[in-house]
Amino acid sequence: MENRNVGKELRMLNNAVRRYLDRNSHRTNHENLTCSNTWIIAHLAESEAAGRDVFQRDLEEEFGVTRSTASKVLILLEKKGLISREVVSHDARLKKIVLTDRSRKIAAEMNSDGENLEKQLIKGFSDEEIAALLGYFDRLMKNLEQAEACCTPAKED
Repeated sequence: MENRNVGKELRMLNNAVRRYLDRNSHRTNHENLTCSNTWIIAHLAESEAAGRDVFQRDLEEEFGVTRSTASKVLILLEKKGLISREVVSHDARLKKIVLTDRSRKIAAEMNSDGENLEKQLIKGFSDEEIAALLGYFDRLMKNLEQAEACCTPAKED
């Protein structure tokens, strides 16, 4: 087997995806919009279209980030006028995250960009190869989750 490191290759692929999006997306039309911002906006738009409310903890789980990271990103998105937080009727402590009209327009552009990226990434792959690749990603994630679970100290109540 060739001497290649999976972690390094994943990082390089991630960097290549970011560069592709930097050159080939509508994001450049929107000042102060990071790649992470666009992923969050896209997720919120998808959830909104499905009629699902999204809360900070949902973003933490979806993107595998800590509470403090999610909080910082949401504060910045709110300052940029891309989201608002609204109290839900069943629990005044909870605030759902809602897109603004401006971010809905951005989401539509990003959806188109995402479809183009996906087409480029899977070009030349059969359906079976794509299914296998996604299965490998699932296994990699499960391996990391298991490693985290065994090495993370239990929380005290």
